[in-house]
Amino acid sequence: MFGPRDAQKCASPLPRQCTFAEGDWHILSSFWHPVIFSSEVTSKPARARLLDVDLVVYRTEEGIGVARDLCPHRGTRLSAGWVEGCHLVCPMHGLHFAADGRCTEIPSMPKPYRVPDKLRLQSCQAVEKYGMVWVCLADEPRHPMPNWDAAVGGAARPIFLPNDVWKAAASRHVENFNDLAHFPWVHAGTFGGDKAVAIPRHEVERTDFGLRFVVDYVEGANRYQDGFEGAEREVRYTYELTYPFATLLIMEPEGSAARYFIGDVVCPESAHVSRIFQVLSDTAGMPDRDFWVKDQALVNEEDRPMVEEQRPEDLPLDLSAEIHIPADRVSLEYRRGLIERFGLGAPMAA
Repeated sequence: MFGPRDAQKCASPLPRQCTFAEGDWHILSSFWHPVIFSSEVTSKPARARLLDVDLVVYRTEEGIGVARDLCPHRGTRLSAGWVEGCHLVCPMHGLHFAADGRCTEIPSMPKPYRVPDKLRLQSCQAVEKYGMVWVCLADEPRHPMPNWDAAVGGAARPIFLPNDVWKAAASRHVENFNDLAHFPWVHAGTFGGDKAVAIPRHEVERTDFGLRFVVDYVEGANRYQDGFEGAEREVRYTYELTYPFATLLIMEPEGSAARYFIGDVVCPESAHVSRIFQVLSDTAGMPDRDFWVKDQALVNEEDRPMVEEQRPEDLPLDLSAEIHIPADRVSLEYRRGLIERFGLGAPMAA
């Protein structure tokens, strides 16, 4: 019911009811993560959530702004407020906040007055790119955001799929998206190939920003609308994974001059709740929106129950905790990268 008398002594940098290990939260907070599509941020402030932190995302005359969804005066949700010119306005007492987080107006105080320096928003770094608002909660990002210029930049006409929220860890979704061995079984109703055919061996390259691998796979359905005749079709897949949770899949179907792209990136709202962002495009610049949205939605719904029911819910970073097979090469490299590059999954201090 009551807070402590000396809140400073009890203060923690972690969000309330944090679902992450403390060390993992600090590491993940220093990456760029998408929190909302740019098209969803209008003159009305929007809510978002990242790493158990509630955020307000708003657009002013000066551009995009992101801050913790908490007025420093009396703890009101700022996402219930509104924008006036270059200011975010608190709905409870009308305090105005500038783009840099400073409070510039307190309507209830007689003028002239001096605004306390401490009366400011906890603003976050934010960038609009690839049709999304990306946020870094730390002062200094430790890793760049993915490079999807080939798929989303230039003359591309990308399709942004409606958000999907999965009750699963972001890393579980990433492993599933980069795994081919489940295709014949989980995706038998969409594009999965022959169950009797082994997954071709493929090398996994470590890059500056993540992993890359190329593999040819015979899909069990021809889902590329380019006049190709045949029920099955070989497709060259190139996967480019950027740590921690982003993958660009480049698909080159047999007999086609076009390339197709699926950009997949996960916002970890909490340790076991993930918001999925997906963008599709092709080099022809004319993707069939209705077809691809429906097709990818079907694929996602085949994946979702499998990933949500995986146990343990956390991705095992003890590599001896599970039995691995040759098709798990990407999964193992991904886990090693999380451990060796960034120190995730470190044991808690006693």
